[in-house]
Amino acid sequence: MKTKILIVDDHPIVIDGLRSQIEMQPDFVVVGETGDGLDVEELVSRLYPDVLLLDLALPGLSGLEVTRRVRRSSPYTHIVILSMYDDTPYVAEALINGAQAYVLKKSVSTELINAIRSVLAGERYLSPPLSEAAVDDYTRRFHSEDLDIFKTLTRREVEVLSLIVEGLTSPKIADRLGVSSRTVEMHRSNLLHKLGVQTTAELVALAVRRGFRFPGTPLI
Repeated sequence: MKTKILIVDDHPIVIDGLRSQIEMQPDFVVVGETGDGLDVEELVSRLYPDVLLLDLALPGLSGLEVTRRVRRSSPYTHIVILSMYDDTPYVAEALINGAQAYVLKKSVSTELINAIRSVLAGERYLSPPLSEAAVDDYTRRFHSEDLDIFKTLTRREVEVLSLIVEGLTSPKIADRLGVSSRTVEMHRSNLLHKLGVQTTAELVALAVRRGFRFPGTPLI
């Protein structure tokens, strides 16, 4: 029986390339694909994929939120993150929330196949040069009661949070940082999750209490 794989990425050309790589393997088959994070849970429940190949930056829901939801609703689906982000906190967050592998988009195609086969064998897989030791250290600190949650933020998340406090909208933050609005929304979603708040107003209030006043000067 072939291993069923669901691909989630919002770039059609990326999906085409991934499908070609996967279907070169005689024991793999792509059973579905989507570019919208909001579609994933329904597709997983309908298609029962063995492996979910998931980008982090998605419209609708971020890849981290999709990971959390799929882990709860379909614990037997293996989750492989495919991302351009190589910051240790992103890797650790993905693993903490249920992913079993993290593959960088700049990696060679053989790494993706190795990652899929590793998770099917019950093993964790990280693309070089991602550090197992750094990820494990972050994870230990994440679960420590005395961990300062603001220290779990990436440099980019700190920049986005500072600009949110300044009152900028996502499109304006995107212009300021030279990224897409979709990427800013992903960072915003991650900030809400990491800092344990539900709304932007709560996020701003928490950040102001912490000492965020303007870009680049968080008092942490």
